[in-house]
Amino acid sequence: MNAFTRVIYIVFVYIVVLAPFKVTSFDCDTLPTPKSYVAYQLRQGESIQIDGKLDDKAWLDVKTTDDFIDIQGEDFPKPRLDTWVKIRWDDTYLYIGGYLQETDVFANQTKHDSVVFLDNDFEVFTDPDGSTHWYKEFEINAINTVWDLELDKPYLNGGSANSSFEMPSMKSAVFVDGPVNNPKIKNKYWTVEIAMPFKDLVRQTCKATAPPKHGDQWRINFSRVEWHVQNVDGHYEKISGLPEDNWVWSPQHAINMHLPERWGILQFSTDTVNSTKFTRDPNWPVYSSLVEVYNAQKKFFAIEGYFTEILNQLDLPDWVTKGLCTKTPNITVIKTYNFNATVVPINQSLPSGYVRDDRLIWFSGASLF
Repeated sequence: MNAFTRVIYIVFVYIVVLAPFKVTSFDCDTLPTPKSYVAYQLRQGESIQIDGKLDDKAWLDVKTTDDFIDIQGEDFPKPRLDTWVKIRWDDTYLYIGGYLQETDVFANQTKHDSVVFLDNDFEVFTDPDGSTHWYKEFEINAINTVWDLELDKPYLNGGSANSSFEMPSMKSAVFVDGPVNNPKIKNKYWTVEIAMPFKDLVRQTCKATAPPKHGDQWRINFSRVEWHVQNVDGHYEKISGLPEDNWVWSPQHAINMHLPERWGILQFSTDTVNSTKFTRDPNWPVYSSLVEVYNAQKKFFAIEGYFTEILNQLDLPDWVTKGLCTKTPNITVIKTYNFNATVVPINQSLPSGYVRDDRLIWFSGASLF
């Protein structure tokens, strides 16, 4: 066999025999995760007075979140004003303290459950079990007008907002550095304190407990709506033609807060303050795979008009289709227009995960409401 023939033979063997069996490596620890924050339980003797000021020792002892960024991500312009959050908890409440740098503090919404984001506002979104269904939204403006609501599922999935949802024992307060609705006097900031009852936040969830346990993780995000305003004859008016800015803690990569699978992760700790390291859920690859399958199915449906059970018809990364971080997903299509997908972890001691065409995500052992 001459040299040329030998080269041709080697290429043939590789392409026909060896290439199909090539093992592709992938570091599953590199799967992207959203922002995370460890919240510490109040110690015996500690308390938080809900007065809008973030000067309690319980607040001073803990770190802030990262500064808010544009809702679409780091590649978009940095917000012109600073915003951050601190979080604590006890057996009854989730405590949230928010700082909003602001030179022009205005607020016009005065009625409870009005559309508060028509003013500049601060918003909290919680999904305790990560199911993307039955999550809670909370909005507050600079005069402590509140809108608390519950969504059975995201708007894109046909969800509806339930504004009759209430948290009767919820407490909130606002502190403003300077006057409200007076453009003649520039402000510096306003701060928010909220005590949200766990028993209301876990309503309609399938596995979250009230209170949470050490190590539990919830999905959570924070948003700030900021309008461009000007002084018109001694009062604030929005500048016509300029849309509001949307700044968030964990990026949504879309101008849409109602994508709960993209929210950040809140980890609860009973340890000494600032001593716990965030730990990624060992089943994060399963959750990530479920989200990839859901998004790929929706993209396929938008083009073809139906869902598919055939993985290679879907725009999925190799780590999903080749079963590198989880077992290969199994998809069942129901009458063309609905689907269920199952993802089994490589570690069989972990629960399997499931996703439906309405975005619902759950794991084996969890009851579906």
